[in-house]
Amino acid sequence: MELKQAMEAATAELDVRPGFVGDVMAGGRRRHTRKLVTVTAVVALLAGATAGVVVTRTTEAGPADSRVTAAPTGPFAGDAGFLASSLHLWTEAQKQPWKPTEPVAEVTSPPNVFWTGQATSGRVALVAQEVRVTNSKHPATLVGLVADGTVVSREIVMEESKGHEAGLYRFGPAGDQYVVLTLGKTISWSSKAERGTDHRLSRVWASAPHDGDGAVYTVVALSDRPVFVRGESVPKSDDFAQQAILGSGYYPQGPFMPHPGIGWNGQQCATDGPPQPAGWPGMNVPTAQQELQKRALLDYLVSWDSAGTWSVCAWLPDGRYALMFEAYGDLYGALYRPDGTFSAPAFGGKAVKGQPAVLPLPDGQGTIVADFNGYLGPQGREHAWLAPSGTREVTVVQQGVSRVLQLP
Repeated sequence: MELKQAMEAATAELDVRPGFVGDVMAGGRRRHTRKLVTVTAVVALLAGATAGVVVTRTTEAGPADSRVTAAPTGPFAGDAGFLASSLHLWTEAQKQPWKPTEPVAEVTSPPNVFWTGQATSGRVALVAQEVRVTNSKHPATLVGLVADGTVVSREIVMEESKGHEAGLYRFGPAGDQYVVLTLGKTISWSSKAERGTDHRLSRVWASAPHDGDGAVYTVVALSDRPVFVRGESVPKSDDFAQQAILGSGYYPQGPFMPHPGIGWNGQQCATDGPPQPAGWPGMNVPTAQQELQKRALLDYLVSWDSAGTWSVCAWLPDGRYALMFEAYGDLYGALYRPDGTFSAPAFGGKAVKGQPAVLPLPDGQGTIVADFNGYLGPQGREHAWLAPSGTREVTVVQQGVSRVLQLP
């Protein structure tokens, strides 16, 4: 009875209002419905679904996140049985130990379904619950998706990190269904980046307009490398500089794993250093990746293993600096002036495991050839060599075996 009375007190001042539904079906179409949910039904559902869960009342006036007490929206907002079932699955999941990424110290409110929707694999519900975490003095919100008979993913949204909530949930038997929170902005998504004859990429975007408490549902095959962006407008077809939404489903077995990678680690140089190394500002792979994305040459990086863990540097005959690296199974390069400013991009084609990496450089600056732990060129330089312009073949010795590699 004490638990029931505590929940009745917590919802006594609940302002029940019609909810605006953001329910996007497969194919990117949205439909909106409005439902009324009575306070009596909400209280009854919370009391029934949270039996056995220890709820510690917070002394602060009201929750920091309105989703903790908001009336459900969506096509099943008035389905008491579905709401109760979703809350039951949510509380059952809390019987398992918290993950290292979930530093929950105590639960300070009952769970609340704030959105419902229809997916290909069945009905889905978004749930929010206020919690205390060990790494913040402020209340946090535990938000997650109930789908396919379980809690497919949860996220802790702390007061200090508001504005950085991922709000991206991937689920379904094939892992190709998505629910994305709008969070007051426009959600855009795209698949299948296409590369033109000039090596530049383009993406076709679908979008759903923002609303205060809405969510987008869509289906995109993993092989199509879906990218989701939350912003004020829809990205242009050649815009690869937006911040992509990163969801927990992308790690480590996510949709952006089209290749095993060459498998090298660390940085090697194809030439000796510059005459005055102390004056060189230095470059790194993330900076080079961003420069190529600005120029629509490199796709969105949305997974920890999208890019390789190696790079090759080279100081060029004209005084510039080049950096070669791998991403999504292709070879890329970025050229910089001695003052550290970006100069030119380079694209080298496929990166093949077990084969030397070859990157032709623009402006007659030669070709970078790399084969880690191998010896290359007439002087047998270890790991990597900058072949002078006009070189048509290079000898590579790997584990005592010599081969002649033809250069483009």
